[in-house]
Amino acid sequence: MKIIKSKKTILVVEDEVALQEAISIRLTAAGYFVVSAMSAEWAIELLKTVKPDLVWLDLLLPGMGGLIFLERIRKNELLKNIPVMIVSVSGGPEKMKEAFQLNVVDFVVKSNHRLEDIIKKVDVYTAMKNTA
Repeated sequence: MKIIKSKKTILVVEDEVALQEAISIRLTAAGYFVVSAMSAEWAIELLKTVKPDLVWLDLLLPGMGGLIFLERIRKNELLKNIPVMIVSVSGGPEKMKEAFQLNVVDFVVKSNHRLEDIIKKVDVYTAMKNTA
């Protein structure tokens, strides 16, 4: 009997269309099921029906910013334990401190990493969720 392992789900919250598509293509190729949102508000709606194994979160979003989104999900009993990895162009010490206080698993500055390296981090954090 063959055991079929279900794909892990990644919610990508990124407003740059080309980058969101590139992330989705790479994550899908790596074996993930990807759900994407162009805004934090859209992501909150998706979280009503999708339970991701990891959220890939940009900070600079139209409307509600990434940190406000993160605060909201951390206050929600059903969502508070979802691992969140921030991947953003801005990475000042204050933003990083605030993010880690909200229990992100990582804070990645886009310009400092190749997309392939960030995907490897996704592999690590989704594997950690299985062992936790």
